[in-house]
Amino acid sequence: MTNIVDPVEVRKTIIEILFKSKASHLGTNMSAVESLISIYSSININEILSNSINRSRVFVSKGHCSAATCSVLYHFGIIKKSDLETYHLDDSYLAGHVSHGVQGIEHSTGALGHGLSVALGCAIGMRSVNNKNLVLTLCGDGEIQEGSIWEAIMFAQHKKIQNFVIIIDNNKISSITDTHKVIDMRPIKKRFEGFGMQAFDVDGHNTEEITLAIDKIKHSKLPGVIIADTKKGKDIPFAENEPIWHYRNLDVEHYEKALHHLNSL
Repeated sequence: MTNIVDPVEVRKTIIEILFKSKASHLGTNMSAVESLISIYSSININEILSNSINRSRVFVSKGHCSAATCSVLYHFGIIKKSDLETYHLDDSYLAGHVSHGVQGIEHSTGALGHGLSVALGCAIGMRSVNNKNLVLTLCGDGEIQEGSIWEAIMFAQHKKIQNFVIIIDNNKISSITDTHKVIDMRPIKKRFEGFGMQAFDVDGHNTEEITLAIDKIKHSKLPGVIIADTKKGKDIPFAENEPIWHYRNLDVEHYEKALHHLNSL
């Protein structure tokens, strides 16, 4: 599918719903925008809307980027505006962590590390019925410190699961500090290659680069991983590379500053 979604417009939407709901996770939502746009640009949206059994599957294992996921789904016409405006409010089905029950989202996530294993199980199931559509999973760079990630990687490579695409949002900041200060995974690409995966380093804020890498994996016979180099808090000057904006919510002053800057882009 042709990329028809503007990342700046998505970020405006994220700011709007985070402010209205007084929700947090601003930084991690902003870093994942282009990855999510590229993921949904690479699949058949009509199959998602019709809930086709043969649809591609998307797993957002990085569960903290629910606002970005919901905003991207809205811009692709999957979530209604009236529903999006209820994000993270009482009685809404759009929760602060990525949650099943939303079209285009296959599984509830937030407990870091388990989404990839569920995605792999889905890919194995799809292969058993000869469904060759994509299974795409977005993970965080802090999340890949979980052992369950590497168990899934080993099994995916061992079974040569085709059309299995993993994107790592490499924003280099965990919830409270630099990711490498928790466990240093650098260089990330070589770690995945050491497990037999094909791996691609890309500019995580360039949808063309991400989409091209997805296409290369799609047309290969091996599962693959895309390490998307990103900036936490992208395009929100006061939040860029500031760990505290994993937790803070937007007051009026910061909301207006963020929206003003995005409108200038």
